[in-house]
Amino acid sequence: MKIEYRLLSLMLLFAVAAGISGASAAEIPQNAVNLTMQQNASDPAQIIVDVNYSDDLQDVDPSIAVDAKLELVSGNITGSEIKWYYTGDLSGPFANYTVPEGVNVVWLSSFTNAPVPQGDAKLYMEDGKSYRWLFTIENAKGKVFTVRANSTAFQMGPNGPENETVLNSTQLTVDLQPHFALENLTVTPVTGSAPLNVTVSVKITNTGVADDFTAELKVNGDVKDTKTVNVATGETVTVEFTYMLPAGLYNVTVNDLAPVSVTSTPAAPAASPAPGVYLKNVTVTLTGPAGSVIYYTINGSNPTVNSTRYTAPILLTKSATIKFIAVVNGASSAVSSAAYTVMKPVTLSYYVKVKVKKWYRKWYRYKVKKWYRKWYRYRGKWRYKWRYYWTYKYVKRTSSYWQIT
Repeated sequence: MKIEYRLLSLMLLFAVAAGISGASAAEIPQNAVNLTMQQNASDPAQIIVDVNYSDDLQDVDPSIAVDAKLELVSGNITGSEIKWYYTGDLSGPFANYTVPEGVNVVWLSSFTNAPVPQGDAKLYMEDGKSYRWLFTIENAKGKVFTVRANSTAFQMGPNGPENETVLNSTQLTVDLQPHFALENLTVTPVTGSAPLNVTVSVKITNTGVADDFTAELKVNGDVKDTKTVNVATGETVTVEFTYMLPAGLYNVTVNDLAPVSVTSTPAAPAASPAPGVYLKNVTVTLTGPAGSVIYYTINGSNPTVNSTRYTAPILLTKSATIKFIAVVNGASSAVSSAAYTVMKPVTLSYYVKVKVKKWYRKWYRYKVKKWYRKWYRYRGKWRYKWRYYWTYKYVKRTSSYWQIT
C-alpha cells in the first residue's frame, strides 16, 4: 500500500493533464504538489526531477489517478535512460525506460518494472503523510534538448487517461555537451640551434559536462602529436607536448589557437679550402647542412636570400672576402665569412745611376834621332796613353716580387 501511495505521489509530480471529470479539479488543494527539475550540481549529465506533495490530498476522490509525463519540447534524447526512483531516494529501487527513436512523450507507468499499472496510482493518500519522488534523465551526454515534466491527474477510461488536469509543470533546457576553452598557449624556446626541442603547453577549461578532450599539437598546420585527457565540470587541466624541430621556420599551436612563431636556426655553412694566403687563383667550395640553400656575396655586404645563390665552386682570381649563409625551410643561419688573399708574381723594370770609368787616349810627341850620314837630327813623333776619369750613367735593372691582387 505504501508503494502504491509513493507511486501515486511521483506520478502526481510528472504528469501532464487536461481537466478532471467526475471529481472536480477544485477538490485538489493549491500548492499540494511542488515540482522542480534541474541538473545535478555534482554531475550535470544527470537531470533530476524532484516532486513533493503534501498530505492535503487525502480527501480527493479515489477514482482520480495520477501519472507523470515527460515531453520532449525540442532536441533529441533518443537512447537516453529515464529512471523513476519511486521511494524518493536516488540509492533506492527504480523503474527504468530507454527512450526509443521517434518517441517524444513518455508516461512513467510505461516503465519497465513500474510498481503500479497506469491508472492504479490514486491521488488520495493516507492522512498525515507527505511524499517525495525522484525522476532522472541519464545517458544523454552530448545532447542539447528542452524537456517538460508534468504531474497529471486523470480518470482512467476504456481507452486510457481521460479528463487530464495538470497539477504542476516545469520546463528545462539542458546542454549536456562539454564546453572546452583553450588558453595560455606557451612555446619554449622560440628560437635556437637546430635541431630545436620545444615544450608546448596549454590550459584546457571545461564549463560543460565532464568529457574527454583530445589536444592536437600542430606544426605548420599539420598534426604532429595528440593527447587525450578527461576534464571534469569546472576543471582546468594543463596539457604539455615535447617536440623536436629540425632547421626551419615554424608556426606551432594546439588545436586552433593562434600559433607561435618558432625559428630553428640551421648550422652555419663552411668553406674549403681554409681562408688564408694563396700564391695563385683559388677555387672555393661552400657546404651547408642537409637540404640547405646557400647564398653569398664577395663585396663585403651581408648576404640575404636575394643575394647570389651558390650553385658551383667559386673561382677567385683576386683577393676577396666571401660572406655566406645557409637557408633551410625559410630559416637563415648565422653569417659565415672566409677571407682569401691571392698573391701573383710581378716583374719590375727600373734604372739606377752608377759610377763608371770613362777611358780616353792621351796623345803626346816625343823626340827621336834621325841618322843620316854623320849627322842626325831630332824629329817629333806622336804617341798616346790610355787615361780615364769617373762619370755616371743609368743602368736598367729588373726584379720580381709577390703582389696582392
